[in-house]
Amino acid sequence: MPGATNNVATTNVEKNDLRLIGACRAGFVARALVTLVVFAPATLQAEERSTGWEPGFTLAPYGWLAGLDGTMGSKGDDLDGGGISFPPRFDVSTDEEWSEIGFMFYGEWRGDRWTAFFDSVWANVSQDGDVKLTNLLPASNAEVTFDGNIYQIGLGYRLFDWERSFLTVYGGGRYYDIESKIEAQGGILPNKIETSTTRSWTDAVFGARWSYDFGRHWNGFVLADYGFGDSESVWQIFASLGYEFSWGSLMGGYRYMSLDYETDSYKINIDLSGPLLGASFTF
Repeated sequence: MPGATNNVATTNVEKNDLRLIGACRAGFVARALVTLVVFAPATLQAEERSTGWEPGFTLAPYGWLAGLDGTMGSKGDDLDGGGISFPPRFDVSTDEEWSEIGFMFYGEWRGDRWTAFFDSVWANVSQDGDVKLTNLLPASNAEVTFDGNIYQIGLGYRLFDWERSFLTVYGGGRYYDIESKIEAQGGILPNKIETSTTRSWTDAVFGARWSYDFGRHWNGFVLADYGFGDSESVWQIFASLGYEFSWGSLMGGYRYMSLDYETDSYKINIDLSGPLLGASFTF
């Protein structure tokens, strides 16, 4: 029965082909699994390193060449306790000028994805301005002094990862301890008027920070946040570029902070900004 023999032979060949195909597929899957198990951890580690995120601690002091731009207002002294102050309130407008050195200190802990940080800013800025007296003619000369301590604590989460960068979102609280002094003289004022006011307040702050590893030891970040609470609004933008060493990195950048806080007797609507230079130490 030649026909039957041929059919049997054909069936055997088909079975052998199916076995061969199945073996090839099984071998491919096995090799894929082995490749995934063996090389995936190394690949993930390499990607994690390339983002620039590494668990640990960072301490970073900065010097800040800060300038003042905006309006500050303060109420004068009460005359004879009668509830009448002179002047009722006067506002001073200034133009930005990088003239004073401020200091900043930043500390951060990083886990696998969570981070906790502390940020402090001290700035003492004195600048000339134009004064406008409420219900009076403007005086010609004024000098304003901003002496501020700003402290922030927050908690962040590394939300997105890319090949060489990551994005962290954060939230926290920012505390302001501000002393403002105004000296006005000239115009219709027969004598120099001086006021000194100290105010403290707290705001909730929410923001995001994008960090990028440029390679060849260069890295940088840009952050922006917005706050509200006792203030009408506060916000900032902070950008930095750094060069890495074995102990940490040297960094330079620019920081811009905007404050808007006002009561019946006090007003501060100013922008603090300027270049900065510092170092970060990693542990």
